Amino acid sequence: MGKKKILITGASGFVGRNVKEYLEQTGKYEIYAPTSSELNCLDEQAVVSCLKQYNFDYVLHFAVYGDAIDKTKDGSKTLEYNLRIYLNLARNAHLFGRMYYTGSGAEYDKRYPICSVTEEEIGKTLPTDAYGLLKYTVGQMIEQSENVYNFRLFGIYGKYEDYPTKFISNVCCKAIQNVGLSMRQNVYFDYLWVEDFCRMIEFFLEKQPQYHTYNMVSGTRISLKEICDIVRKISGRELPVYVCREGTANEYTASNERFRKECPDFVYTAPEVAIERLYRWYEQNKEQIDLYRLLY
Repeated sequence: MGKKKILITGASGFVGRNVKEYLEQTGKYEIYAPTSSELNCLDEQAVVSCLKQYNFDYVLHFAVYGDAIDKTKDGSKTLEYNLRIYLNLARNAHLFGRMYYTGSGAEYDKRYPICSVTEEEIGKTLPTDAYGLLKYTVGQMIEQSENVYNFRLFGIYGKYEDYPTKFISNVCCKAIQNVGLSMRQNVYFDYLWVEDFCRMIEFFLEKQPQYHTYNMVSGTRISLKEICDIVRKISGRELPVYVCREGTANEYTASNERFRKECPDFVYTAPEVAIERLYRWYEQNKEQIDLYRLLY
């Protein structure tokens, strides 16, 4: 029996690149990870041809169209293009085994505090922003599907993310450069270490999910101030921490009970351990840190 075949979209992005590297290291899968120029997911015929040609066991859909990082993209097309990309794959679900899609806690509507929410609590209010509405809409379609599953991410961090804009990487890089740490306002998040997410993906490559949606979180509530304290301790430097606004912003945490019931033996990496691993990785790649981008 040959290796299971996996299509990874968005494999050059933060999450996709980490998952691709992790699965390649297991040696258990045959992985096809085309660039956007090799497979334009907005092109329905190109997607259909690819799916028919390879007969994938799994599709890991991480590709995202947006201007948050790539400023050449048209931000006004975020909803339309990402929905079209999803539909180009989902409408042809008969051509593959299962598809795993990365949703977002933004599905719960980030105008309000999101506190240890369960999967069943979705839909109390509709998101008003394009990204949240996109993720909510796709999530609702996935619930009606046969072989598509929503791995709902809240905060995920690790190597290859956009360090100037992602908080944990940002403060790690600032500490390495001996620059004061800063935040707009303190807030409680549930951050998931990307290597833990990779192991969660692997679990569902070997096991049939019981549900169509999972909150992919650590179950650990942590504030930005606590993260700063961890980074300062790792760095060994008495760096100042600047907070622009007093109080706390809307919480952004979720329950991982549904996943834990299916995978009771899963061991999450402690935040202190994961953040130190990330910090040491940036230390080893210090030449890639652009101080100007960190500050401005």
